[in-house]
Amino acid sequence: MRIGMVTLGCDKNTVDNEYLAGLLAREGVDVAAADKTPGEADHNLDAVLINTCGFIDAAKAESIQTILAWLDHKARLAETGHRMRVFVSGCLTQRYREDLIAQLPEVDGFMGVGEFDRVLQLVRSPIDATAPMDLVRELPAVEIREQLPRRELGPIRHYGYLKISDGCNHNCTFCAIPSFKGRLNSVPREILLAEARLLLSRGVREINIVAQDSSDYGRDIYGRDYGITNLLAELAALPGDYWLRLFYFYPGGLTKEFIDMMAATPRIARYLDMPLQHLHPDTLRRMKRPHHAVNTVDAIERLRSAMPDLALRTTFIVGFPGETSAEFNHLYRGVSELKLRRMGAFVYSPEEGTPAHDMQPAVKKQTARNRFDRLMTLQSSISHEMNQTWVGRDIRVLLEEQQDDGRWVARSEADAPDVDGLVYVAPRDGMKAGDFAEVRITSADTYDLFAEA
Repeated sequence: MRIGMVTLGCDKNTVDNEYLAGLLAREGVDVAAADKTPGEADHNLDAVLINTCGFIDAAKAESIQTILAWLDHKARLAETGHRMRVFVSGCLTQRYREDLIAQLPEVDGFMGVGEFDRVLQLVRSPIDATAPMDLVRELPAVEIREQLPRRELGPIRHYGYLKISDGCNHNCTFCAIPSFKGRLNSVPREILLAEARLLLSRGVREINIVAQDSSDYGRDIYGRDYGITNLLAELAALPGDYWLRLFYFYPGGLTKEFIDMMAATPRIARYLDMPLQHLHPDTLRRMKRPHHAVNTVDAIERLRSAMPDLALRTTFIVGFPGETSAEFNHLYRGVSELKLRRMGAFVYSPEEGTPAHDMQPAVKKQTARNRFDRLMTLQSSISHEMNQTWVGRDIRVLLEEQQDDGRWVARSEADAPDVDGLVYVAPRDGMKAGDFAEVRITSADTYDLFAEA
C-alpha cells in the first residue's frame, strides 16, 4: 500500500504527521509526502491522509479546499478504474466531526487529533464501505507516554521539530484550541531526549522546540520539580554541533533562572518566540492572556540585558472586540519603541465556541485591516533599520541549499525556518548543506542579509 501524507497547519502537525508516517512505515506501508494540490505523481497512490488545521478561518478554508481537491482527484482516478481513498485527520475533524461526516460522505474515513493508535485501523478499513469510518474520539488524544517512530516527510532538511507538549491550560477568550486539543499534556523528558538524539543522528543541526505554551512544560507531570529550564539544559548537554530554538514561550515564564540559563548556554539560539498578542492592559484582560499582569517592557529589557543580540519574535492581534483607537495607538507606540527584530500580525478572526466570538463592540473589518496595514508598515521600517546594523559584522549561519546562481541560502540564529528572513552567502570551496559557516554581512535589505564567507 502506498499512502501520500498532506501536512497542513502548524509545526506540531508536522511532528504528528511524522509520527503517523513512522507508525505506517513500521507496518510496511509505503509513505510519501503529498502536496495540498494533487499532481501527476499522485496517480499511483492507494490513499492520501490529510492532517488538517482547524484554528482560524483561513486555516479551516485551506483544509477544506485541500480535502475537496483530493476528492476531485479521487473521482477522476475512479473514471480510469483506479480506486484511491481519502482519509482526513487532525484538528478540523476533532472540532467539526459531525459536520464533516455529514457534508463530505465521499471521504473514506476520519480520525481526530493524535490518533496514533488508530491510524492502521483507518487505512486498513474495508475498501467497499458505504459510509466513512469514524474514528474521532470524543476527547482529543494528545498524550504521548512512549517513544513513537518518526518518518521524515518531504525533502531532506537540516532542521527538525521537537514537540514537547500539546494542549493548553489557558483560557484565552479568542482561542478554540483547548476545546479540541484539551489541557496541557507534556511529553516525558526521557522520550524528548531520545527523540532529540534521533534527530541529531539524522543530520539535524537545528532542533526547533514547539508546544502550545513551551514555558508551561512539565507542570502537569512533574509539578515544579522539572520544567522548561531543566529540559533545555539537558537538551543542550547532548553531544554534537547544533542549535536549539524555542517557540511559543509565554512572558510569564521569564524567570531569572530561565534567563540566566539561556544566556549561559551557547547551543540555545539567541532567539525567542514570545506570542504577546497585544500590549494594552485592557485588551490583554479581555483576551484573558495569562501574562496580562506581566510588565512586558521590563521582561524584554531583562532579556536584552542578558543577551544584547537576542532576536525576539512575536505576534499581535489587531481588531480584537473592544479595541479602541487609544488601545491600538498604545500597541503601535509600543512596537515602535520596543523595536522587535521579528514580528507578525493577524486581523482578529472570531472563532465559534469562544467567549470572544460574541464580544461587543466588534471592530469594523476595514478598521481592523487598516490597523494591520499600519502595524506591518511600521514593522517593515523597523526590520530594515535593524538589518542595516548587521552590515560589517561576523555571524554564524546554517547552510541549507545552493541556488542556481551559486549563492548559498542560509539562516542565522535570528532566522527561524519558513517565517523569518534568510542570509544569502557567496559561494566558497568546501561548503555543503547542513554545515555551519562563519560569514561577514556585506549588505542588507528589509528582511534578508547578504554575506561572504
